Amino acid sequence: MRALFSSSLRSRAGTLFTAALLLARTAGAFNFTSIPSPNLKLSDLGRVAFVGDFDSISLYEYEGQNEGATGSNGALLTRFPNGVFTTLNETDADIKTMCAFRQNGTLQGIVFGGNFTSVGSQHTPGGIAMLNPADGTVTPLEGLNGSVNALFCDDAGGRVYIGGSFSGGGASNAIVWITEWTNMPFSGFNGPVNSILQAPNGNIIFGGEFNGLGDNSTAPQENNTQVIPIASASITAQTSSGLPGFTEPRNIVCNSGNSQGAGSTWLLSDNAPGFWRADFGFGFQPSKLRLTNTNFDGRGTKTWRFTALPDGGIMNFTYVDPSTKQRAFCDARCPLPQDNITAQDFYFVNNVGMNSFRVDISDWYGAGGGLNGLQLFQNDIYSFAINEFNQPSNASCSGATTSATSTQTGPWAVTPSHDSNAQYLTAVLQTPEIAARNVSVVFQPDIPQSGNYSVLVYTPGCIGDGTCSTRGRVNITGSWAEGQAATRKPFEIFQTNNFDKYDEIYMGYIDKTNGFRPSVTLTPSTGQTGPLTVVAQRVGFKLITGSSGNLNGIFEYNPSMQEVDADLSKSTFNAAGASLSPRDQAIITSFAKDSKRVFVGGNFSGDGLNNFFAITDTNATSVSGNGLNSQVMTMYQNGSTIYVGGNFTNTQDNKTPNLNGVATFNTDNDSWRALGAGVEGVVMYIVPFSLNITANVPEQVLAISGVFNRVNAFGNNTAFSTENFAVWVPSRQNWLQNLNLGTISIQGALMAFVNVPGSDPIFAGSISSQSLGARGAVALEGGSPPSLEAFPMSIRPQQVQSSSVQKRATTGDRNDTTTGIVTAIVYKDNNMNKTILAGHFAATGSDGSNITNLLIIDGNDGNKMTGFHDELNSDSTFKALGALNGILYAGGSISGTIKNSKVAGLVAYDLASNGFTSGQPPALQGTNVTVNAIAPRPTSKDVYVAGGFESAGALSCPSLCIWSSERSQWLSPGGDLSGIVTSITWISNTKLLVAGNLTVGNNQTKIVTYDSSKSQFQEFTGAGDLPGPVTAMTVATEDGNQIWVTGQATDGSAYLQRYDGDKWVPVNNIFGQGTIVRGIQVLSLSESHEKIDLIDQEQDLLLLGQINVTNFGTASAVLFNGTTLQPFLLSSTADNQPGSLSQVFVENPQFFLKRNSRELALGWVVLISLACALALTFLVVVAGILLEWYRKKHYGYNPAPTTFPDRTTVNRLPPEHLFGTLGGNRAPAI
Repeated sequence: MRALFSSSLRSRAGTLFTAALLLARTAGAFNFTSIPSPNLKLSDLGRVAFVGDFDSISLYEYEGQNEGATGSNGALLTRFPNGVFTTLNETDADIKTMCAFRQNGTLQGIVFGGNFTSVGSQHTPGGIAMLNPADGTVTPLEGLNGSVNALFCDDAGGRVYIGGSFSGGGASNAIVWITEWTNMPFSGFNGPVNSILQAPNGNIIFGGEFNGLGDNSTAPQENNTQVIPIASASITAQTSSGLPGFTEPRNIVCNSGNSQGAGSTWLLSDNAPGFWRADFGFGFQPSKLRLTNTNFDGRGTKTWRFTALPDGGIMNFTYVDPSTKQRAFCDARCPLPQDNITAQDFYFVNNVGMNSFRVDISDWYGAGGGLNGLQLFQNDIYSFAINEFNQPSNASCSGATTSATSTQTGPWAVTPSHDSNAQYLTAVLQTPEIAARNVSVVFQPDIPQSGNYSVLVYTPGCIGDGTCSTRGRVNITGSWAEGQAATRKPFEIFQTNNFDKYDEIYMGYIDKTNGFRPSVTLTPSTGQTGPLTVVAQRVGFKLITGSSGNLNGIFEYNPSMQEVDADLSKSTFNAAGASLSPRDQAIITSFAKDSKRVFVGGNFSGDGLNNFFAITDTNATSVSGNGLNSQVMTMYQNGSTIYVGGNFTNTQDNKTPNLNGVATFNTDNDSWRALGAGVEGVVMYIVPFSLNITANVPEQVLAISGVFNRVNAFGNNTAFSTENFAVWVPSRQNWLQNLNLGTISIQGALMAFVNVPGSDPIFAGSISSQSLGARGAVALEGGSPPSLEAFPMSIRPQQVQSSSVQKRATTGDRNDTTTGIVTAIVYKDNNMNKTILAGHFAATGSDGSNITNLLIIDGNDGNKMTGFHDELNSDSTFKALGALNGILYAGGSISGTIKNSKVAGLVAYDLASNGFTSGQPPALQGTNVTVNAIAPRPTSKDVYVAGGFESAGALSCPSLCIWSSERSQWLSPGGDLSGIVTSITWISNTKLLVAGNLTVGNNQTKIVTYDSSKSQFQEFTGAGDLPGPVTAMTVATEDGNQIWVTGQATDGSAYLQRYDGDKWVPVNNIFGQGTIVRGIQVLSLSESHEKIDLIDQEQDLLLLGQINVTNFGTASAVLFNGTTLQPFLLSSTADNQPGSLSQVFVENPQFFLKRNSRELALGWVVLISLACALALTFLVVVAGILLEWYRKKHYGYNPAPTTFPDRTTVNRLPPEHLFGTLGGNRAPAI
């Protein structure tokens, strides 16, 4: 069970990164610099979406966002305002516990502990450090050696209680930090501490794997028994005698002194001082020195001193004076008796580490000094991977017939110690799949007695040998007693530590009787791919102290008491632990409490006390179900609900099924409840965090991390696969993955959290997160800033079937590793509204049927999902789509049989009837047949198909062929084209741009122009000089005279160039190493950017793929404004790797290149024209009125009389005079 406490629970995610976030604080909160909106003009394009190979995706909104996992080994984490997790600082292993440290009401910092050895580039020995949340600085709390499992910050006492598996500060496994290390009265424990809690009575409760206090030394121990193998050292001496047989300093190694003379004795020159020196390939802490003097020819050593190297300190010793039989002390002038060739033992006063030493002889008897024997002993018990470092099997050296040994299998090589304690073995494994059985080191120690031991595996840091990028995981198994082959479960260790560390893999009884020898085997973990660097250094065995009596995994400490009560049974908590089984070996992992009780979880049994029970102020009490049927690993408490994780499946009485690794316990009504039906595996960590579930209202959800690969089905919810992580939503009583919500996506592991006063919480773990969980396709909504929306579907990886060698006429590229959605279109002709997504994936249709590689979403039928089923081979991959007159043409690396006709490269599907057409295009033929591009010719019934093939049916038409939908037959385009076509684009009704790696006639080029009216290919100007094949192309202007292209240069780097109508203009030094561009597209802007000759002010160039942006990292989509790349979209896959985008597709592609010329829609033109006409009419009428007014004023005007009393005047005015002025001398025209 102890294996579950290892540095487990991570998927090594490859490249590490550090978020470039601002830690300036305002009102106690982290501030992040937002990224300006890209100002894309999307309204004319209609629906806009992206496809690719990803499982989650985010807009690039804040500085510090990145596609990489937040510390593949471990990290301090916080969250951006969009919910995405980001790194404050990385560690080289797990952070297991955190707490906010206050003194006198003032926050001193966030203390965090684990099994890490570094934070960022800073060495943090002992696995503990403190973060200043105000400025992000980290301060190591130096002085410990080991790892930390538990912290409790006592606000009232202004101190931090630390528990774990460590030594230092005069204590073992438990200590206090105030402003420096402070010991408690009992100096810790004889085993690891896993949990610390303040009980309702105010006392501090420690839980772990101990049965004695740190200052208890009642167990018998045989010290000074391990001989340090001096024979493996480099031995030198100064002023040797030169006498034959007496000059070699190695003469005295492993010599008991029973014989002296040539070959057995080393002598100095006459009347001269000198020294004897040994340099080792490993470090050690000697506890005893045994010297044997010589009296050869009356010579001998009178006084000497021992100097530790490389420090240069002179050691202090105690010894028994042979003349007085009394204890004596010495340092710089230690004596040896004359004429006494009996070995003399000198005991080191101080434990000092060294890897070399020198014995200086300052005075002598007779003509000169000399020695007859030298041996060095230590208390520590080690078995080294380099067998020469183990003590020799030589009775004269060790007094025994056995010694520590190691056995190696595989390509191991000795590596210098660098910054480590000792040289070690390294194996570099290159095979794609690591075979553990072929690489191993078996360690066998020479333990002096049976007893309880702590077994430690030491791992050298990776910085010294420069292997951090290729380190991985190893499995450790052990055999501890006769008849026991190995531990039941391998203990997995991560070797990614920057500096030296050790992991405790076992604590318990080891047998020594009947000649049995324990062993520890180290092998690489399975499931890793090369290159992998595995290291093996040493295994230590530490004899632990005996039981204190009435102490079994639980200890109550009263901070107000200066001494520990000798009667431990007076404490209810101590007595509760003592009542557990197995005696002296109970494992306590976690605590929780309410106002009156402390709840205990772990691995133990008792009278109703099985793996979970409660302790009141008077006794231990069982809970509902008599506890759980297997180990509890972790607990998180929220009010009256305790969330419990472990490897249990039911209560002990088997009355509460479906608990399966995770459950809740209600302290109010003493009842258990399942979380759904649990998981298939072990839950190790439960961490709360907030999430917007409904209407942007944050609520608490729980990150469940552990070792499991599936979340079980319950109710109407089917089981789903996962990799050691799931999120439980208490308000919905369901898993987040079942709720189908457009919310944040998280993968990895969360291990710890802390609420920071006046600020956002800080988390610990290894997380890959993006703002939206969406697989393969995502919609982009316009706005400032824009937003993302998931498609109404769920795709999953396609299971590739093995197949035999394919025939040349029907094969696709079976080596194609493309996954996800590759291409998509929206089809709206013939009153349809269908979105087609294609690539290499699986999905489920609206009717529950399996969909393979091509999915159709019908917007006119409630987004009903249909698609291709098993008509094509499941390992097919679609790469291109086109549609004409209601027929969908789908191409790629595909093959199969449709309606008894073999197809390859291209299929036709009737979108109206939702079925394959009766007459399929005859199969394309060639080696690794693939279709990369499909483009119907405008105003025609011809579909142009391009890619890598040699013929279509019986028709020879390499690389580009024409499918006539009217005649249902293949047509040759004519000309002499060959090669691989990657992209085709119509720039007029008869002009087609063809790009790839091409040959026209005898000329190799990358782009050609095809004139369908003349059936003629022509090399595009200067395209033969492009640095490599074109992988993506797009037109840059509406007339098609200017284009953008990208591809891979001959040196493997990505390039980008624009043809400006006259010449090619390269964009130099824009991509980082490893860039892969899969698609490019010109987009219009709502606001102009700075004027640049390379690109229009009202345009940006969108690049899709895996784009390595200098000083940023990879992005799945970037925008290029003519001078710089700006990350736009970031994506990740389910295995915590950067994702990739391949295409942007829109509802109205004809508007991609519409400039911001302020052209108006037809309706507005009509309305404005009508308004102008009315305005002109009004002006004409007004002008006429003004003109008539002016005329009358100029010629005079008298009002006509209103009455005519004298009507005789009528006869006086002839009618022609009345109208005469209208026509001059003419009569009026009527």
